[in-house]
Amino acid sequence: MSKAPAFARAAEIEASLEQLAELCEDPTPVVYKRLFELQPQMEPYFWRDTNNAIKGEMLSRTFAAILDFIGERHYGDHMIETEIINHEGYDVPREVFATFFAVVRDAVREVLGPAFTPELAGAWDALLAEIDVYVQATPRHDVVSTYHAPRVAAFQRGETLS
Repeated sequence: MSKAPAFARAAEIEASLEQLAELCEDPTPVVYKRLFELQPQMEPYFWRDTNNAIKGEMLSRTFAAILDFIGERHYGDHMIETEIINHEGYDVPREVFATFFAVVRDAVREVLGPAFTPELAGAWDALLAEIDVYVQATPRHDVVSTYHAPRVAAFQRGETLS
């Protein structure tokens, strides 16, 4: 089995996150400032987080998911799908949830400044496009599946499903 990263431009994403860590002790305020500028309706959800601990934990998990997603994908792809559904339980629409990865990219770009090269921008764009594939494929609770609807109806009528 190959140990090659699942994402062809993993080295560029890793390098950008390493630079972020070198330049910014705690990117949490940068990331969430940007999130709340783009999605102001999300700020009230963090009313209890007076010391950024919750936001920091969420960002830490996001970085871990990104690193696994661009690496061997032991869990990152499934974590993204699972967290979409978990966040919907907090009334965070998946369309808003999906913007968080772009917010992280934008914060990286802001902190890196001129070091955020067009090559890094391209790598992040490719990563966001690949993450979006998982976002779009995650089953929705608010949409009737054309595949499952007839099977559910047949089951409810007592018919045997094969």
